[in-house]
Amino acid sequence: MSSASETTDERLHKAKGHKVGDLHPTAVPIVIYDSVLETIVEYSEKDKSRELGGFLIGLTHESPEPHLEIRRFLPATGVRRDFTSVTFTHETWSNLTREVDASFPGEKVVGWQHTHPGFGIFLSSYDLFIHRHFFSAPWQVALVVDPRRQEFGFFQWRGSEIVDCGFICVED
Repeated sequence: MSSASETTDERLHKAKGHKVGDLHPTAVPIVIYDSVLETIVEYSEKDKSRELGGFLIGLTHESPEPHLEIRRFLPATGVRRDFTSVTFTHETWSNLTREVDASFPGEKVVGWQHTHPGFGIFLSSYDLFIHRHFFSAPWQVALVVDPRRQEFGFFQWRGSEIVDCGFICVED
């Protein structure tokens, strides 16, 4: 998506208000605010030696056009992490539920984020397991960030498959 010499602002400016990647006709469009994406990218760059993870909070909309709106990002707490994985624990899920209920009434967990430091943008078999078992609603998405390569990409359900997809980045 970007070159290593670009700043976060430059990368996001290119994406603002534009469709990025494959927005398949059967895909539910993913709309994310530039400040949320910037927060995620900055968080992802905090530790390039081990995986980090978090949660995407927002809304699903049926009209005027069905789409997913990512309004917030919550870094995961109480996780176990190493170079190639991040594990959400019971504490992680408990903290997430409390925070969403207390701080964002009416919103829900619409997906998750994790990093692949130096490995690129894909979902590993472990990532697919997490997505299938904990983010199984048809509108839930995954965002993978490679902070070393300065790349990121979304994945969403398309039928029974989880595929990479595009997104729409808009100004707040």
